[in-house]
Amino acid sequence: MRVLLINPPDVDASLFDWDTAKRGRANNYPAYGLGVLARHLLNHGYECDILNLNHELLKVVYQSNSPIDYDLTWKAILAKEIVSFRPDFIGVTCLFSVTGKSLVNVCHFLRTITACPIAIGGVHVTHDVDEIMKDTGADYAFLNESEQAFIDFLNTGKLTQVVTKEGKFLEKNMPCDLDIIPPFEMMDVENHSLFGTLGSWYGFRYKDTRIGTALSNRGCRAHCSFCNVRSFNGVGVRQRTIESVLDELQLLKDRGVGHIIWLDDDLLMREERAVALFDGMVKKNLQMTWDATNGVIAASLREEVVAAAAASGCIGLALGIESGSEKILREIKKPGTPRIFRRAASVLADYPQINVRALLIVGFPGETFAQIMETINLCEEMNLDWHNIAILQPWKDTPIYDQMVDQGLLGEEEGKLKGDVSPYQLGPYSRQRAVEQGKIQQSHFGEKHDGGLPDFSEPTRVPSRQELDDIWF
Repeated sequence: MRVLLINPPDVDASLFDWDTAKRGRANNYPAYGLGVLARHLLNHGYECDILNLNHELLKVVYQSNSPIDYDLTWKAILAKEIVSFRPDFIGVTCLFSVTGKSLVNVCHFLRTITACPIAIGGVHVTHDVDEIMKDTGADYAFLNESEQAFIDFLNTGKLTQVVTKEGKFLEKNMPCDLDIIPPFEMMDVENHSLFGTLGSWYGFRYKDTRIGTALSNRGCRAHCSFCNVRSFNGVGVRQRTIESVLDELQLLKDRGVGHIIWLDDDLLMREERAVALFDGMVKKNLQMTWDATNGVIAASLREEVVAAAAASGCIGLALGIESGSEKILREIKKPGTPRIFRRAASVLADYPQINVRALLIVGFPGETFAQIMETINLCEEMNLDWHNIAILQPWKDTPIYDQMVDQGLLGEEEGKLKGDVSPYQLGPYSRQRAVEQGKIQQSHFGEKHDGGLPDFSEPTRVPSRQELDDIWF
């Protein structure tokens, strides 16, 4: 059997911006998860190929002198792949909700050019599977981590962790072998950073440094009520052997990659393991730099850990703070306190080569103006390099989502988590860019208060959604 694995364009045509992509600033991550799945398929004797439509599309943009027809371009690339590879089965992934429309478009187009069965999967699919199955018309939707479930289905027809048009088969079948290295030779992994942007720290490297991604463990020890990692990956953290991770890094270096973005949600789980991994990178003389874009847990940022990280090439960390209010932190079950955050900032201050980015959220249920000010005050005191602020947009199948539904705090659009809602974050397809480009109208900015500033004169009051937009903006 020939299996084609597809990563859709990051966004649909309505959100795509030619100028951003032409400057090389559109996101262009390797399809790491599909790479892991492809290695499993190859190990079981299947022929497979990976088509990263986002990467191929950005290559066309790079080579073009004038704006392209977005939809015609990716459709032509996909149609050519179908003709040349002749798949018997097709899998399409979707990680983020902003890619949701693109997933639907790819699935619909596939129906017009091939009779192959279509399976979908990924975080976005798992957390709203019924709606997305209807929207895409897919034959199968594999849920959570489903490498083993997918292989078992292809081998024997066994149905686990899958939704079909006939019903749901939800028996869990998580993979046990994590020491799998993607087939980088079929992923063009070393060239992604030539045509787009990976992570937040690309500007800290030499211009010609190739950037790749790696994963050393799955899951997270934390129980944060707003996060979907535990609902997708399961409880706890499962870790690869250090030897396997170092072998993967060596392969990437041999392909010309000079900087790594860790995809881990809890990179520093088991601090002694983290130190051993970083020490192994030094002993192997990899001479690569790295960053942890997804964030690390502040409690693990002890002197010996940060020293080992710096010695192994760390140039950037994202630190999950979310709030400066002890009450809010307890309510969202965040594994941190202002005291722990201050201690981490004190350690990091001794390593100026590590640029530190704080991840912040406002708009938690019941959060007051005064509690938002506690977040601002804490960040000013910690004096980190960079602060990203977002308004809470809860994922389905998370405790805080259920809480907000029960309290009537979610509007229709927020509850649907549709792909046309740009996220409150930075980046080429963020709400900020959409506002700047006139794709989202935020006409209320500045209407209520002089200069567009939110009113903090009632500290115990909970801001309205409109006021949260002002605060975020």
